Amino acid sequence: MICLWILVSYVLGSLPFGIIIARGCRGIDPRTAGSGNPGATNVARLCGLPWGVLTLACDLLKGLIAVWISLRLTPEAWFHSACALAVVGGHIKSCFLGFKGGKGVSTTIGALLPLGVLPLLCAVGCCLLVIALSSYVSLGSLTLVTSLLAFYPLFGRIDLLPLAAVLTVVVFWTHRSNIGRLRRGEEKSWRRSKS
Repeated sequence: MICLWILVSYVLGSLPFGIIIARGCRGIDPRTAGSGNPGATNVARLCGLPWGVLTLACDLLKGLIAVWISLRLTPEAWFHSACALAVVGGHIKSCFLGFKGGKGVSTTIGALLPLGVLPLLCAVGCCLLVIALSSYVSLGSLTLVTSLLAFYPLFGRIDLLPLAAVLTVVVFWTHRSNIGRLRRGEEKSWRRSKS
């Protein structure tokens, strides 16, 4: 049952809610419009903020459900981390999309939520502050995962540092094109994308 749930977590993460929502509300495939990413930010740009928020919530729930159930199956920390990595991996390399997918930030938030609320809320606060000040969602996302490496020790959750470190590397990897555009001053800002 334990090994099966890791597989189920991956399949759950693979569900492409951004594509389902964008096609349902506007008949748009977010992979072929906007930034080409089927995540919440691109859906918000293409379909409107409410649809982007819905996409974010669905992607977040994938991670939350996978890890929340893992906590009820066994107290083994390695298993919880494996399910978190599986559900985020499914979002990034979806078996329904030819092993392509989103960038994994919303699903990462959902996966980490059952493991420690306060450090995650602080990291989300830093993320929102950076987005508000810079108008770059990608920069906020990178801030979120990086700040977790500081907040987990501050809240006495050093046990979560290995998982947070792996997820930080993963999110930086999925944002490598955004990082390049940020360095060149070419990244699309949230304010400009709304105008």
